[in-house]
Amino acid sequence: MARVKNLDQITGSLKNLSFYTRKGSDAIFVRTKGGPSKEKIKRNPEFEGLRRINREFGGCSAMSKQIRQSFGELSHVADYNLSSALNSLMKSIQKTDEQHETGSRSIRLSAFRYTLAGFDFGRKTRFSSLLRVPLNYTIDREQQTATVLIPAFACSFGLNMNTEFMKGAVNSGTFRFTAALGIVTDMQLNISGTAYEPVHDKLGHGVLIRSTPWFSTQGSVQEQQIKLALIREYTATTDPLTTPPFVPEFTDADSLVLTVAVEFGTPDAFGNTVPIRGTGGGMVLGVF
Repeated sequence: MARVKNLDQITGSLKNLSFYTRKGSDAIFVRTKGGPSKEKIKRNPEFEGLRRINREFGGCSAMSKQIRQSFGELSHVADYNLSSALNSLMKSIQKTDEQHETGSRSIRLSAFRYTLAGFDFGRKTRFSSLLRVPLNYTIDREQQTATVLIPAFACSFGLNMNTEFMKGAVNSGTFRFTAALGIVTDMQLNISGTAYEPVHDKLGHGVLIRSTPWFSTQGSVQEQQIKLALIREYTATTDPLTTPPFVPEFTDADSLVLTVAVEFGTPDAFGNTVPIRGTGGGMVLGVF
């Protein structure tokens, strides 16, 4: 793929060329327009191989989206495009399926949960370099619960904001920890062979997000616990007098994803502290 150098910032189109940028890169990329029409790719036998590739790519994209949804709103701390990295990871998992031919291979995250554990939201600022104290956690699959344990620490030691990419954090003055617990279901090609879908209906699983209070970056943090309980959240949303508790189906094809982020805050127009997008760090603590 071509890149533009030594020119002013250019985006958009110029004759048969398209210029665009990517999150996490200052470079300008260029590509040519043209190629076969969508209808030709969809119908012509000579593009059957491409259709298979596109179908599997669509499956990886759908799985990547499902994982990002399990992060809740925490992906805003990322300093690069998470979708591309997750798509690549899901493709590597998809390639392990030897039971189906190319074009219909399933994506079984449940068999490779360890590959997602430790997934970092930063490339310029790694989570382990931002937060210098170890986090502990527990996950109970059967009860669909998780607890993140944050030890007491002095911010002068525990937070590393002295990097080129943490200028927003230095000017912030406040930060907090936020954790998310979500469920990701394995995906397979649907019966009609047109698109990928979860292996079962996971409607209602959702994602649960909890945060600590905001702390000063100039002070100390006492020991903190962030507790998340998905089943309790489900039953709390039903009326016990009229509706029986609803707990969505949870099988071996489902994976519990626990994510944590350090968010830095700034006052909004009403004086409320809100997270600064693109500043902070996050990672997947565990997948079970």
